[in-house]
Amino acid sequence: MDRIAAKFVHGAAEITREIEVDSAADPPETYSIWLPGGLDTDADLDRVADPWEAVYVREANPIGEPAWIYRFRALVDPEE
Repeated sequence: MDRIAAKFVHGAAEITREIEVDSAADPPETYSIWLPGGLDTDADLDRVADPWEAVYVREANPIGEPAWIYRFRALVDPEE
């Protein structure tokens, strides 16, 4: 496993974080972040049955650092 810096973009919001990938030269096309409370920011996390999945799609960073950007694509409801 390799660790790389990647920028995550959701609209105007951006955050750079380090993630683990199989290959730094060829990171995955998509990356998921699990949201324990789904869209409900006030949810009681002890009572939430299934987390929601925020899916991001990889693209090259035109300014170079970090090399990869993951742009928000969809939010997956586990009950659908």
